[in-house]
Amino acid sequence: FPNFYAIYNIFVEAVVSTQSTGGMARVVCSALEGRHKPIYSKQIDLGDHVVVINTRKMVIPPKKVYWWYSGYARGHRHVYAKDFHLFRPTECLRLQVNFKLDKTLKSLVAPRLSRLHLFPDKEYPYAANISKVIEGPNNVYKSLEDYTSEEIEAFVEAPDNRIREPRPLYHWDDLD
Repeated sequence: FPNFYAIYNIFVEAVVSTQSTGGMARVVCSALEGRHKPIYSKQIDLGDHVVVINTRKMVIPPKKVYWWYSGYARGHRHVYAKDFHLFRPTECLRLQVNFKLDKTLKSLVAPRLSRLHLFPDKEYPYAANISKVIEGPNNVYKSLEDYTSEEIEAFVEAPDNRIREPRPLYHWDDLD
């Protein structure tokens, strides 16, 4: 007989501080789908409730663009993810999770997304229900203020390949 955690939905906490959206979405999707459980099957919805906190401190790719089309003439709209994240700090991760969820059974996507609870700060109402904490991927980014002066001095500068010596176009050209 499988254990309690394999059958029932439990509340899982994920802290997103200094994590990238794509890597964290992959971890959250596996918990929502129940891939970590020994009796996982695509046809059965065995996933857990995932409570994600600190989405305001998530690392956003600078060139990512979200776009949509209303269906009308000139109805194409787009917004950069970094600007979108300022106004709606939870929606970037929700869109990434929705994109990465398994869509072979479309009837299971909406119930899985309903078990995703996103909060921009550390305060959330499910603190008493949390039974497990999952870790994000190992791509923890540090800001410049987090580095010590010794680490900054020991940092190796990459050579700048953009600066080149002028070369003649042909062998008979003279640069002088």
